[in-house]
Amino acid sequence: MKHERYDMLANENIKKLIFKLSTPAIVGLLVQAFYNLVDTIFVGRGLGADSSLGIAGISVAFPIQMLMMAIALGIGIGGSSIISRTLGEDNPDKAEKTLGNMVTLVIVSSVIFTVLGLIFIDPMLKIFGASESVLPFAREYTKYILMGTIFFAFSAALSNAIRAEGHAKFAMAIMLFSSVVNIILDPIFIFEFNMGIMGAAVATVISQVIGSVMVIYYYSSSISMVSFRLGYMMPDLALSQEITGIGMSEFIFNSVESLVFILLNQSLLAYGGDMAIAVFGIIIKVFMLTLMPIIGIKHGIQPIFGFNYGANNFERVRETVSLSNYIVLGMCILSVIVVFLVPEQIFRIFSNDAELIEMGVPAIKISFLMMPFIGTQVVAMALLQSLGKSKESLAITLSRQVFFLPPLIFILPLFMDLTGIWLSFPISDFLGFVVAVVLMKREVRKLGISKNKGN
Repeated sequence: MKHERYDMLANENIKKLIFKLSTPAIVGLLVQAFYNLVDTIFVGRGLGADSSLGIAGISVAFPIQMLMMAIALGIGIGGSSIISRTLGEDNPDKAEKTLGNMVTLVIVSSVIFTVLGLIFIDPMLKIFGASESVLPFAREYTKYILMGTIFFAFSAALSNAIRAEGHAKFAMAIMLFSSVVNIILDPIFIFEFNMGIMGAAVATVISQVIGSVMVIYYYSSSISMVSFRLGYMMPDLALSQEITGIGMSEFIFNSVESLVFILLNQSLLAYGGDMAIAVFGIIIKVFMLTLMPIIGIKHGIQPIFGFNYGANNFERVRETVSLSNYIVLGMCILSVIVVFLVPEQIFRIFSNDAELIEMGVPAIKISFLMMPFIGTQVVAMALLQSLGKSKESLAITLSRQVFFLPPLIFILPLFMDLTGIWLSFPISDFLGFVVAVVLMKREVRKLGISKNKGN
């Protein structure tokens, strides 16, 4: 007998299904983004006169965390796309092989990343924009974050696999519980144990260990539709290539984002000094908080896309594309309104430094100008990844992150100084939106043609 989640993915009302699968992901991701925010807030409040340097240190370390995210999501998105489609095709054996290969890929890539990161930590942080005054703070934070790479990657990648079989609530519980642990431990380690910025990193790693334990529990119980088998951890070259091929756009998206940070932090250092890096550190944390509901929708719609595409139910795929685009547009517009109404209050949450606030208020307004266009890019990537269209999904990533944003970061400051850096974001957001719309419409049109042919 098929699992009840088969029927849910195949037959339930699309609007209801999107919210059912997305809401747990949104809640979990918001809490996760909130604890990233809390790290920065506690560091800013706990380091006194060095608050701006501490915030800048976390900002400089952020590209390394983006690379960790790239590994986890590249494997997680690629594997979950295969799992959801194979479940739609009623092929559980391939789904289980995919899960085993995901675990192997996570372990191998995480160990390599951690070792190389610890060996080259100082030169890496300097490349990412750490000045001599910021470097000690960035190093202290980053070395502990690197030690937790395997726990972070395991939890993040396998949470995607859990969502792929329609169990969004358990994936939410993983993020929720680990995030709450982090929020509780942050003030204890930073203030009570007087560990400073190191305390924020240690609290983060402990929370990631908790997330990994919960993933292990899920797959060792009878909750999952997909059983974990040790034998399936033996690498299957063709399957591993399929996982990494589909997840490559997500890997490159986050990796290139990290590389863009090199140019960005170096430009910020040149045109605005450590204070500009601290401002951007706050902006990116606020941006991630506003982006999490959109990513939550992405997590919710991917199993719908993948399952129904695998089951040749193309009309449900098309309906999901339409509804999700309207939903994310509304979310993006709301976030822009909030940022424009209370920009100064946002910065005061992190620090009362007058120079930081004066520089930050216009910067965050400019950076969020084109936020409404980001949602469509996320939906387009979700669709293309779920259908196994790795090249098209990669094109969306490369257009904004490689072809548009870096040249703008380099060129605009030559004429507009620091303002030019902030303007690079909304311009690249709009251009990326154009590319995403073209590719998404083409794929949706193909689905309509396939339906009419009876395929």
